[in-house]
Amino acid sequence: MSLRIVFDESHGEQISIFNCKGLSFVLQKLKIVSFRLISGPITIDKIVNEDVLFLGAPMKKFLEFEIKTIEYFVSKGKFLVIACPMPMPFNFSLNDLLRKFGMQFNNDVVQDKKHNLDGAMYFPIISKFTKDPITHDVHSLIYSGCSIKKLYDEVKIIAFTDEHAEPPSTPVIATANNSRVIVIGGHYLFQDDDRYGIKAKNNIRLIANIFRTIHQHREAPAEREPPKQEEKRKAIDPKKAKKHFEHQVHNAITELKRKTDEIDKLFDEIIKLMDSQKFTLAEQTLQARYKQFKGAIETIYQALMEELEDLDSRILKDVDFPAMVNESTDQILVMESEALSKLDMIRFNLFNRIRTEKVRYERR
Repeated sequence: MSLRIVFDESHGEQISIFNCKGLSFVLQKLKIVSFRLISGPITIDKIVNEDVLFLGAPMKKFLEFEIKTIEYFVSKGKFLVIACPMPMPFNFSLNDLLRKFGMQFNNDVVQDKKHNLDGAMYFPIISKFTKDPITHDVHSLIYSGCSIKKLYDEVKIIAFTDEHAEPPSTPVIATANNSRVIVIGGHYLFQDDDRYGIKAKNNIRLIANIFRTIHQHREAPAEREPPKQEEKRKAIDPKKAKKHFEHQVHNAITELKRKTDEIDKLFDEIIKLMDSQKFTLAEQTLQARYKQFKGAIETIYQALMEELEDLDSRILKDVDFPAMVNESTDQILVMESEALSKLDMIRFNLFNRIRTEKVRYERR
């Protein structure tokens, strides 16, 4: 019987069979039947007939009921593959799911100044593996993502960063529940890019091994009751809602400031590549990092609007809650606009500088 895999696309996933031709090719070669889950939420009836649920770098928040549904799905002998979005979106809820299986994504970005892709320290080469069917004949990977924290002894770490990396000797790929849950700290190795995506190093072999391993280990465990659809969330007092929302705004401001500081570091990162005459890599890195930053910044405001909508729906009194917090939402919107403008300006200046320096270098 063919293995059936469903790719969730209802949470803004960056990886799916629709936009990753290399991944789609691997699945076809392995005779795996693929489906797309476009409309949420994730419920039992939508995934019950599938063998694998693939969460390919989701950017939107998961409901508590969805997390319970996915946990139940795995308990029925099904498989779950999770790739972390980079950078992590604000209001990140994927760790709420991961903790159910004894691990979590760390809020960091792995970097290695010694072993990397042509001097790009945020694309480290991973070459430390434990023996596992998933890592069979895998000797090195081009990686871009975060590290993983192991919470339970039952979690098996199958790939680590180098001792010279930051953070050193830290998990980046792990499994849990007897390899029914497979977790990767970054999503770029599934993409079609020749330099750091599915065709780089042994990335395609790792991906093929993941699905081969799943195919070989299908079996159904003991029965368990499915989760019941959660009831409507409790009503909330307008004053408490305002206080809660203002706390979320404070967190959003902190996150936006952190992203703005990271944008400044991006300038130095690209200049360093240019100084080494790695102009093509500098341009590719700039494109990739720009996309990362833009997505992360935009999701901060989007997450706040989702929170605002949820709180507004739970206030029973005849109160215009959005008007109560209008000043706070406007503040975030202005900060988002300023951060995106700064990002666009840096990208524009760096692209022009790369091309100018490249022409100058070629004329020498």
